[in-house]
Amino acid sequence: MITTYSSPLARTHLVIVISTLLTGFSFNAIAADTTDKIEKIEVWGTTITNGSLLQDDIEKRQADHLSDLLRDQAGIDVGGSHSMVQGINIRGVDELDLNITVDGVTQNNNMFHHSGNLLINADILKAVDINVGTNSVLTGGLSGGVAFETKDAADLLDPQQDFGARLHADYSSNDSAGGSATVYAQLTDSIDALGYLTYTDRHNFDDGDGNEVQGNEGEITNGIMKLGWDVDDHSRFELSYDKYTDEGDYYIKTNFGSNYNESNELETQEIEYTRTTVSLAYELDHGDMLNLRTSIYQNELSYMPTDTEGQSKHTGYTVLAESVVQGDLVHTLRYGAEGYEQTSKLIEQGITSNEETADSHAIYLEDEIALTNKLSVTPGIRYNHYKVDMFSPGTGDSLDKTWTDFTFGLATKYLVNDQWTVTAAATELFQGPGLRETYTDYDTTFDQNLKAETGVNYTVGAAYQQYNVFGLDRIGFSVDVFRTEINDYIDNWSVGKGNPVGEYVNSGDYVIKGVESTLTMRKDDFNARLTYSSSNSESQETGEVLRYEVGDSLSLGLGYEFTEYDVNVNWTTLVTLSDDVVYGGADINKKGYDVHNISAQWLPASAPNLTLTFGIENLLDEQYYSHASYTSDTVQDYESGRNFKISASYIF
Repeated sequence: MITTYSSPLARTHLVIVISTLLTGFSFNAIAADTTDKIEKIEVWGTTITNGSLLQDDIEKRQADHLSDLLRDQAGIDVGGSHSMVQGINIRGVDELDLNITVDGVTQNNNMFHHSGNLLINADILKAVDINVGTNSVLTGGLSGGVAFETKDAADLLDPQQDFGARLHADYSSNDSAGGSATVYAQLTDSIDALGYLTYTDRHNFDDGDGNEVQGNEGEITNGIMKLGWDVDDHSRFELSYDKYTDEGDYYIKTNFGSNYNESNELETQEIEYTRTTVSLAYELDHGDMLNLRTSIYQNELSYMPTDTEGQSKHTGYTVLAESVVQGDLVHTLRYGAEGYEQTSKLIEQGITSNEETADSHAIYLEDEIALTNKLSVTPGIRYNHYKVDMFSPGTGDSLDKTWTDFTFGLATKYLVNDQWTVTAAATELFQGPGLRETYTDYDTTFDQNLKAETGVNYTVGAAYQQYNVFGLDRIGFSVDVFRTEINDYIDNWSVGKGNPVGEYVNSGDYVIKGVESTLTMRKDDFNARLTYSSSNSESQETGEVLRYEVGDSLSLGLGYEFTEYDVNVNWTTLVTLSDDVVYGGADINKKGYDVHNISAQWLPASAPNLTLTFGIENLLDEQYYSHASYTSDTVQDYESGRNFKISASYIF
């Protein structure tokens, strides 16, 4: 077994940051809506949390792609126009290096370089918790992550209700239709259940130039069953089964877009992509003394064109607890563990090959110490253990290696006054090399001295919030400046992705620098939100960027509630500036774009269980592709042009 530890230089950086925090030069973004009174959320709402920024009732977005939920969040983007390619990007780092979970279940996969690794249904989501950057030892990943949580019966039932149901239908002019049915019930005084089924029929859409984007004819289904048992007033078990299937007549090189596939005379084929998840969760709530959530799970992804299947399976556990200890100082302890065993294999005509395994385990503890009623510090420690066992038949090369490491973090928060809060954080990073992509048979070579990726994420920022000022009911502002240092980076694109020989090597050190800011305001029934983010990565050896660097972007959201008509109207503008980058020795120009979306939602007082939503996406019919998508001089994954959407839901 080989054991590695973070460099003394990283420890020195932490000490410097600690001293900086305590001298008052500390800043960190706490979103301006921290103390807002959260308005009543509709029964079928979704709460998006970015730091402490809350956005409620995402139903009005009519989300059928993760980009509909996440693109207007500072520091985050979603690449890929196709449902099978959607991938989350945070500060230029793609999902292979992020910590992404659904109901606590890890989604850490490397399925196929022409597909994505995430099969997530936006409609059933209850909450989306975004961590832009790794700012706590409680989470892994090189640049943060996203935790998705789905609804259950306890969320939907009114206190006096034993049974409920929701029917939903939607239509998009460009070019899909679908619907969902949900039933939820209190079966006994202590047992509740939920059943959910959704179906979407998709066709080839037109891009902003009016070109038909081939390879999108398919169907998406998602079925969920949940059974909850409230043992007593303090504890609860929940068993869930979740199956998501995306199948259709698709291109094998889906992420390259229709133009590339057509110009190279590639044909579509039947492809089925499935996620199946089974989990058992337990919650224990004894207030400040102990609040615990733990789960065990199995999560399997299957990517299957024709008679060949790539299969990735995770069997894992999570434990997270919080306890408040009162003494001379108030300590809020957060502690737990997480781990999984991953198996990856390729099955061709019933014959299994390329069987590989990875084992990941971590134990962590952080203590938020209230030194005064205004100043708190949060030190943390995490123990990481990671092991892989990989073998490439084509080269006869293998890698059977273990890495262990302690990583540390420190954060501080200072409440300057009722309006201003300043904080800062420094967190060490650790990530072992992921398994080779599942659906390939590329030859691979391994550096036997391969190191785990390590580094430090530094964040400084400030937040302001005030009520009844400048003629507004509320105004808030936050800014977050960050620097992420990644040592011994392993380029995912070189690990068998499209190369005849994939190489597991450390490709050097990277630095990612940038800023994220948010401005929010409300006046009576009008609200506005403006975000700006900039992220720039650089290899310390070559000066090149990370492949999926997004660059500079901003978003503007405007909303108005016509309370007398039971209607709310929203406008969203997304702008990404052009970005000239160098990657793999090639100059790549990522074209800038601006996209405008509008929506109107009617909740008639005369029919309180009915919701009607109308929207227009890409109002000006912009021809564009996300900078988080695969891009080169010959490949542009163009997204949908103007798209009229209408949906209706009724709750019984």
